[in-house]
Amino acid sequence: MFLICILMPASISILIEKRIDKTNKSTSDLVLKYLFYTFLITTIMNTFIYIFSSDNSLNYQNSTFTYDFCLKYMWLSLIIAIILPYILKVISANIDIDLEIRKKVKNEKKKKDKKRSSKKSSKSK
Repeated sequence: MFLICILMPASISILIEKRIDKTNKSTSDLVLKYLFYTFLITTIMNTFIYIFSSDNSLNYQNSTFTYDFCLKYMWLSLIIAIILPYILKVISANIDIDLEIRKKVKNEKKKKDKKRSSKKSSKSK
């Protein structure tokens, strides 16, 4: 029961994301997305359990995964798994991050140092 509760919702998120994007991704991309969704859904669910549980030191044990708990956990994680790809699509469509990394060349640095030293020497005269 534990593995089904933890690992199944992420596969549903992957299926929904494939229908949204309508593109074929490589297997490594799908595995990485699956791991990302598994982590995200499990984190959200653990947060819900911690907030709404009467016992805040609740651990994942076989005795914890009763039929009643698993049923509630699966329905809530299924809802999160369906909504999450849409939320991530909206976020990725509206937020764009561009990084530009420049590498200084040693010759350029020496030229700048020479210019600075020549300016300092001309000012001191």
